[in-house]
Amino acid sequence: MIQELDEITRAWERSPVAQVPPGELLLVTDFDGTLAEVVQDPAAARARPEALEVLEELALLLADVIVLSSRPPAQLEQLVTVPGVRLIGDSGLAIPRHAQKEALDRFNADASKLLERMPGAWIEVKPASTAIHFRNTETSGDELLRLLRPLVDGARLEAALGRKVIEVHAPKAGKGNALASLLPGEDCLGVVCFGDDENDRSMFAYVSSLQEPHMCVGVWSPEAPAGLFDMCDLVVPGPAGAAKVLREILEWAKTRI
Repeated sequence: MIQELDEITRAWERSPVAQVPPGELLLVTDFDGTLAEVVQDPAAARARPEALEVLEELALLLADVIVLSSRPPAQLEQLVTVPGVRLIGDSGLAIPRHAQKEALDRFNADASKLLERMPGAWIEVKPASTAIHFRNTETSGDELLRLLRPLVDGARLEAALGRKVIEVHAPKAGKGNALASLLPGEDCLGVVCFGDDENDRSMFAYVSSLQEPHMCVGVWSPEAPAGLFDMCDLVVPGPAGAAKVLREILEWAKTRI
């Protein structure tokens, strides 16, 4: 159920995470669709100013504040210029080993040829993954995924359909694995994560499995994949709702200093 904005305060206050000292709490958030509205041209996306302002203050109060995005690292650095916030691009994927890199390069070459026949679709090559964008086409995601499937099958790659984008990368990789590698070194007592799309599903699954107090915040849109928020403790309407939750966390943290 999507929480109304005026219900968010009560939801946060009831959460076990609110009992964790702020200095022991880790906050992880996606960028597109969570801090920023999804727009036709990804280059035009901008985070909500109030969200960035809150993140800057939270970085001084929490154990760590991380923006974990599928954006390439260089883009993320330009979009989130907030002191103290750690930026992890390309969904935290490790640079693929030689065989996987060759498979990804072959996919990129073959997919580029296929997309020449599909005006409005384009391929974005990242350090460890590839994104096929099709928001500006009339092709459905399922149809495009079927066209790309022969290029993925047998190549030891994985393709996942998100919000008008198909992400291709090595199998069993993604935000959940990135956090599983990161969190032991953080030594935190609680975790809050925010996400809105298919590549956040593994993050929700990992965080919801933790024994430590945690909260998964789903950021709803009409394009949200089916079942994405099943593991979420709170579902809010769009980036405005996410900014509201961030503000609640900040106000709570200030009272606990």
